[in-house]
Amino acid sequence: MKKFISNLFIFLMIVFLFNAVVFVFANDNYYKGYKEFPNKKYHSFIMADSHGMPLDQFAEKFEVYNFSSNSDSYFDMKRKINYLIENHYKVKTIYITVDGHTLSPYRDANNNTDKSIIYTSEITPNYIKEKYLKYYFPILQLKVNPLFRNYLEQKVENIVVGKKDVSIDIIWSKLSKKEQIKRSEERVAGQFPTKNRSQKLEKTLLEIIHLCKVNGIELIGIKFPASETYLKIVGQRNYGADQLFLSNGLKVIDYESAFINNDDYFGDQDHLNPKGGEAFVEKLLK
Repeated sequence: MKKFISNLFIFLMIVFLFNAVVFVFANDNYYKGYKEFPNKKYHSFIMADSHGMPLDQFAEKFEVYNFSSNSDSYFDMKRKINYLIENHYKVKTIYITVDGHTLSPYRDANNNTDKSIIYTSEITPNYIKEKYLKYYFPILQLKVNPLFRNYLEQKVENIVVGKKDVSIDIIWSKLSKKEQIKRSEERVAGQFPTKNRSQKLEKTLLEIIHLCKVNGIELIGIKFPASETYLKIVGQRNYGADQLFLSNGLKVIDYESAFINNDDYFGDQDHLNPKGGEAFVEKLLK
C-alpha cells in the first residue's frame, strides 16, 4: 500500500510539473492576445476573425480599438460585446465582419469559445470546466496539445540537426497565377463546405443585432478586401451575413473589391498584409 501511494505521488508530481510547463507555453502562445482588454477610452471597436488581424493597431489613431482575433466566430464576438456592456464601456459603434464565410458551418467548431470564455460572467453548466479547468490544466485542452507537441518536435530537431530556415511565408504578389488560383480554390473549398449556413451562428448573429439595438450601439457590417483571384473563384458563394444585416436595416460597407488591383496589399488570397491593413483602415475610418 505504501509503495502504491509513493508511486501515485511520484506520478502526480510528474503530471503536475508537465502541466506547469504546458501552462506556461499555452499562456505565451495559445492564449496570446486573449488576455488583453481594451482601454475604456475607446468607444468604437472592430470585431473580426483573422481578416481583422492585419489591421493591427492602425485604427487607434482614429480612436477605434481592433478587438479581432484569429478564428473568432460570432459566438466569441457576442461574448466580447457582452463584456464591454457589462463592464460599462461607453460603446458607440461596432464594426463587425459580415464576409461571405462568417456563417459557415466550419466555424461551429473552428472558433475560440474555449478562449472567449474569459470575457463572460454567465454561469453555465460548463462554466467551471471551460473557464478554469481548461485554462489552469491545459493538458486537458485538445487544441493546446498538438501545438505543444509541434513546438517540442521543432526544438528537438533544431538541437539534433541544427536550426534551419523553415520560413514558409509567401508573398502573394510574387506567386504565379497558377499558384494563386490553386490556393484560392483550396481556401474557398474550406470556407464553403456545404450549401447551407450554420443555424447556430445565424441565431447568434441575430442575438448580436438585438443586443446592440437594445443598448443603443450602432452596428455596422464590413466586408474585408480580398484578392482578384480569390473573388473570381468564390463567385456568388455567400452564407448571407451581409443580407441578414440589410434585412434588419443595418449598414454594410462592402470593400471586397477595394484592392483588386493591389496584389501587393495581400498576405494571401483573402488576407491583407500590414501594408494593406493600414491602407484599409484609412479607407474605412478616415
